[in-house]
Amino acid sequence: MPSSLRLGLIGSRGQLGSDLLSRTPVGGSRKIEVVPLDRPDFDLTDPRAMDRIREARFDLVVNTSAYNAVDRAETELRECFEMNAFLPRALALACRDAKTALLHFSTDYVMSGGINEEEQIPYTEESCPRPLSVYGLSKATGERLVLAAWERATVVRTCGLYGGRGSGQKGGNFVTTMLGAARAGRPLRVIDDCHVGPTATWDLAEVLWTMILDPPAPGLYHLTNAGSVTWYDFARRIFELAGIEASLSPVSLKEYRPPAPRSPYSVLSNAKAHQAGLVLRGWEDALEDSLRREGVTGGGPSPG
Repeated sequence: MPSSLRLGLIGSRGQLGSDLLSRTPVGGSRKIEVVPLDRPDFDLTDPRAMDRIREARFDLVVNTSAYNAVDRAETELRECFEMNAFLPRALALACRDAKTALLHFSTDYVMSGGINEEEQIPYTEESCPRPLSVYGLSKATGERLVLAAWERATVVRTCGLYGGRGSGQKGGNFVTTMLGAARAGRPLRVIDDCHVGPTATWDLAEVLWTMILDPPAPGLYHLTNAGSVTWYDFARRIFELAGIEASLSPVSLKEYRPPAPRSPYSVLSNAKAHQAGLVLRGWEDALEDSLRREGVTGGGPSPG
């Protein structure tokens, strides 16, 4: 194992990138240098950015940037595909030229949710993607382009990310949106027939560092907090832990009808990751810890 690691982190100010940066291991026998790559100094849409990747002599590039405005993507196809498919391919090719490993991220939105299937079981990495939305299609395309472009590329699919910083494009995340609406006294109608595996970025960042320092074979991996829940029950648990009385009512996916179609079931199997020693705790423990960490509930964060 090399005694040092030089890592380029695209999107270090974002929801996942900021937690990945803050969890950088220190004090070990291996010297780790993380180089943040963010606008305005680094812009993935600028062709010169790929030259910088080729010249930087990184051991690994981690790309946490993406277009994730799911509903807006239905009418912003060009922007969505550029950020989620074409630029990731260009990045993978630049990493190939530099002989630099690449870690890229995808989403449960690449799956259909078994709309035409009787059984709903967690999707494995071998399950065939069947995206329902433009966003999902762009991410599925990006996965295939990245993995085809460079044999040392790894793609991690995850689901329902939430963290303290929130997503800039979405103006937060599901947890912050629910808490903000409840505190403002707004009634909330939340989908109760979509099953997901919501994932705390703090937890994901910890396991990603395990993956970075002791990498498994390149390829596709699922990494989410363990278990599954509907968005409605997830919201209800948020309010229970926060001690907030919210005007919360369930609504079916058919009634809600968001601009971008949603999958009724997009739970990802973590079995392959577990075999590689990459394990995240259950979603309830992660949520409770996240709310403590953000000062929503009493006490300090639990270890880990």
